[in-house]
Order: sequence, then structure tokens, then C-alpha cells
Amino acid sequence: MRTRRRITFTATAAAVTLGGLTAVTGQANPADSAQPDAAEPAQPQLSAALDPGGESFVEDFDAGIDEGFWYVNDGYNNGGHQNCQFNAANATTADGILTLTLDDTAYGDRDYSCGAIQTNKRYSYGTYETRMKVGAASGTNSSLFSYVGPYHGQPHMEIDFEVLGKDPTVVELNTHVDGSNRGPWPVDIGYDSSEQWVDFAYVWEQHRIRYFIDGELVHTLTDPADIPTHNQFVFTMLWGTDTLSGWMGPFEYPGHPITTEYEYVAFTRAGEDCQFAGSVACDIDVQPPTSSFVDEFETLDTTRWGVSDGWNNGARQNCTWDADQVAVSDGVLNLTYVEQPTGDRDYACAEVQHKSKLGYGTYEVRMKGVPGSGVMSTFFTWVGATSSEPSEAIDIAKLLGVNTGQVKVNTWRNDQPLRPTLVDLSAPSDEVFHDYGMVWTADQLDFYVDGELSVSIINADRIPDRATNMFLNIWASETTPEMGDFVPPDGPLTMQVDRVAYTAPGDACQFAGSIACS
Repeated sequence: MRTRRRITFTATAAAVTLGGLTAVTGQANPADSAQPDAAEPAQPQLSAALDPGGESFVEDFDAGIDEGFWYVNDGYNNGGHQNCQFNAANATTADGILTLTLDDTAYGDRDYSCGAIQTNKRYSYGTYETRMKVGAASGTNSSLFSYVGPYHGQPHMEIDFEVLGKDPTVVELNTHVDGSNRGPWPVDIGYDSSEQWVDFAYVWEQHRIRYFIDGELVHTLTDPADIPTHNQFVFTMLWGTDTLSGWMGPFEYPGHPITTEYEYVAFTRAGEDCQFAGSVACDIDVQPPTSSFVDEFETLDTTRWGVSDGWNNGARQNCTWDADQVAVSDGVLNLTYVEQPTGDRDYACAEVQHKSKLGYGTYEVRMKGVPGSGVMSTFFTWVGATSSEPSEAIDIAKLLGVNTGQVKVNTWRNDQPLRPTLVDLSAPSDEVFHDYGMVWTADQLDFYVDGELSVSIINADRIPDRATNMFLNIWASETTPEMGDFVPPDGPLTMQVDRVAYTAPGDACQFAGSIACS
């Protein structure tokens, strides 16, 4: 028998969904109904790239249903489209097999009972597998899927294998991303899955999902719009409908219970060894998530970068962020400051920010600033204050147009500078590209210019410690002394960025000359 690798978890709120449909929220809770999902109240969950989620496991059901690991759905349904009520009595085990049953036992306000179980823990990137034999009855749906949604304070994210009882020779593959139904993608199984066991597996990675039937790859998704980004609960489910006949066929109760069986359910974290012979994870490379990247700006990747537009940072800024001042050409990101009435200001300026928060690691930019008193080009990190945490920022490269012979580095907390330092440059910042970077750990923050260590901070009180966003911008001020007296430029000023990179701790360096290589 397969070895389980388990942690005992506190029961969390029941995710209420059904594969292929928009989730219905706000149904029943597991054991602690007074505090549904109390461990993770209302604040957004980290993306799957930043939160590894639950550990790898193999569930072979030899010891029954472990209710410290699984929640057995009971006493609710997913809405008017579902003709059955989930009934704990309809999820049973015997001889190492989980059986979910749909029968004509009236329960709640429904004429039928059906079965489902779900993990109490959410899971992230990796390989999800089952061996199942489905019930053959029109109007029914047997599935393995993962889901999280608004009931948990998260956007609706879902990945599905669904076999409709009207034709058990076909499985429907699907994903939901931010509530958008991306499929389905029907695939022929090759035989009747109500008569013989079928192995289903999907491999969820940061940039793709691969679906397998009996160990053979049958479908691949690579469009970011198709790939969920949040950790999810794992479900097995059998249910029926009287109303969704166009999709699932007319419901026909055959006069005896309909059953779907599962021999095992398994999850193997990305990057970990496979756990049993025959697992899809034994034969393929499953990349663990990483937030490391190198952007050389062949295009502006709007899945990575947000463009500021139509606002400004307050009275000290004499310009308004304008998306039209952000452009990519010949492998260079161009951010422009120009005299052009925009919003309530006489000038337009430009900013991009990395959409995902990043933490400790190596940050690098190759950029060229602009000359001009009162104008500044910057590469920095910033995260805003919360009710319990301060705002924090790190100036990796602050290029003041009034002083192009130096770069300013600094750290900030609650808008107060902690370690401002000017570093000499070998050539003016507006005439040549320089490489600026930092290596950030909990104990030390090192700044680099052109590959050489320039400043080290070892005082923990001066080292930010919160996950943060990365920014590039150009702007001007008529009230900020360090920037000099503002002198209107003769024409547009364009800051140029050749490359931006982030290397997460422990990841290999990503390009020749990176300070992460040393």
C-alpha cells in the first residue's frame, strides 16, 4: 500500500462549488461553524507562487476517511441546479476504495442524496492524481477537481476533471480563473470509464497546466488567462441535476444507487520526488514555482508590469502619470517626462510597477537616467503601511538629474530615510547605461554599482523586512530640495531601461554578469 505523508489540520470552511459552473458561496461549515475558515480571515491569500500550500500526500483510503484531513460534505447543496443534498452517509470506504453515492434518499429539501469530500488544506503547484470509476447515468457529474473562491475570501479559481454520466467515454477538462470559465475541453478517454478504472492527473505549474489520462499527455494550457494563481482545496464529488440537461443530459434515476469509486487521491508538490510507482510525477519534470525573472523588454509584459495612469503622488509631483509615456522599442523600456497638460498638472510622467510582491533576493537593473534640475529617474521598492505594519521602501538607484555623477541609495520606514548614501559613478548616469543592484537578506542589505559592492547595511533596524513591489519611474518636483530647483526642460526627457531582473534566494543566477552569480 502507498505511504501517506500527512499533517493534521484544523477543519476549514466547506468550499462550495461544482466543476464547470460558477461557484455558489456561503453554504455549510465543517466542525467549527462559528468560525468558518477562521485561520485566514478576509485578507487576501498570497499567490501560489509565494505560498507552497499543503504537503505532498497519497490517500489510499485503507483506513477510512480521515476527518482530520478530509471534510465530508453534509447538509447542503450548491444551488437550484443541483437535485441532491450532500449527505455524509453517501461518502463511504471499504477495502481501500472511496465510494460516493447518489441515491433516492430524500435529504433536506431535495429528493436525492449525493456525496463529496474535500481536503481541509489548500494546495499549490504540483501533480494531482486519482484512479476512479464513474457512475453511468444521464444528468450526473463525477469529478476530481481543485477549487477556492469567494466563500474563502478569494477569487474563483478551479481546475477540473469531470466525467458526465451521459457519456463516460469522455472527460471534460476545465479551469476557472478569476470567475471566468475557460473551457471546457472535452477529451476522449478511449473506453467506458464506468466499466474500468481510469487514471486522471493534472500537473499545475506556474506557467502551464498539463492533463494526463492513463499516463498519456492529452492537453496542455499555457495561456496565462487559463491558469489559476491561488492555492485550492482538493475535491472528489458526485452530484446530479434536473435543470442542466443541455450540458449533462436529462436526469434519469436508474432505480438503484449511482456510484463513483476512487482507489486513491494523491498530490505531489512541484519539485518533490514521486511517491508511488505509476505516478505521473515519476516520469515528468514538474518545475517548482519561482518568482525569479529577467525582463529584457522585447515587449512590455503587462502580466508582469502595471502601468500607472491618470494620477500622481501628491503636491510635490508636478506631473501626472500617463500610460502614453511608457513605451518599448528595440529591447529598451522608455519612460518619458514631457511638458504636456495631463490631469491637473502641466507635465506628464511615467511609471511601471511589478504586479506581484517580492521578498528577499537579488534585484538588478541596467538603466540610463536623464539630466535636469528637479527631475529624477528611479528604481526602487515600496510597500504601503497597514494597521499593524509600517510603510517600507528601498532606493536601489535614485538618479537625480541635478547630479548625474552619483547615484543615491537608501532605505525607508514610515517615510523616514534610514541610510541615505551617495555613490560616485564612473560616467554620468545620463550618458551611459549603468548596472545597479542590491542583495537583500534579513541580516544584510548590499548595494552594487556596475558589479562592485558600494554600500552595506548590517543594522537590522535599517533593513526593511516586508514583501514589496518593485517600481521604475521618472518624475519632477518644484518643492523637493534634494532634486534641485526645477528647471523646465527644453524637450522630452526619456529614462531608458535595458534590463530588470529578480533572483529569488537559492535560485541560480540568470545571466552573465549578474551579481547573483558571485
